[in-house]
Amino acid sequence: MRIHALLLLSTVSLPAASTLVLSDPAGVSIPDGTPTGVLRSLTFTAPEQIITGISVDLALSAPDGESTFLGDLYVYLTDGTHLVTLLNRPGRDGSRPFGYGDEQGLDVTFQVGLGSDIHTYRETVTGDAATPLPGTLTGTFTPDGRLSDPGSVLTSDPRESTLSDFVGFSADRTFSLYAADFSTGGLHTIDSWSLTLTTVPEPSSTLLASLAPVILLTRRRR
Repeated sequence: MRIHALLLLSTVSLPAASTLVLSDPAGVSIPDGTPTGVLRSLTFTAPEQIITGISVDLALSAPDGESTFLGDLYVYLTDGTHLVTLLNRPGRDGSRPFGYGDEQGLDVTFQVGLGSDIHTYRETVTGDAATPLPGTLTGTFTPDGRLSDPGSVLTSDPRESTLSDFVGFSADRTFSLYAADFSTGGLHTIDSWSLTLTTVPEPSSTLLASLAPVILLTRRRR
């Protein structure tokens, strides 16, 4: 009885995973020293897909002839219900009230559980929080995750938001990226950003129908 049921189950097709990618070649400047910031959005049309994974690519630089100040930056991703802090004044701590003073750009990927905390990226890249970046910040990081006010955030604050907050929900939604520069000095441009979603089809009546013979066979053989 059990062997027959298992054999039939093995013939049932599992939902196939899909990868959805949207990009925004923004090229917009972030206002200096104000929480007004800029908001950019990407809309996925995937009404029957459930999110199983998500990553964010973000590239920022300074305008020609200018320099950045990465410790000024506050960036989050939201779908209107969930909010995940990607950057929250990197390096800001009791001994560094303005965060890291690195004047390079960044070109990074945010993923769930991969890479180190971007809030302390210097420790990852240079091995020392006091050592400046040698060049553009690149690599894969986990989002900052701290929901603290950008004016008072500290390294020791809890990391309460994560990209996994979007997992399990419909992919048919709009994601918005908010970016602000919370301190004067240093200018920033969003060169581009993109979202990659891994999805599977929603459970459907088709799948349930394919399981019906297994259920029926099991009942008859009891």
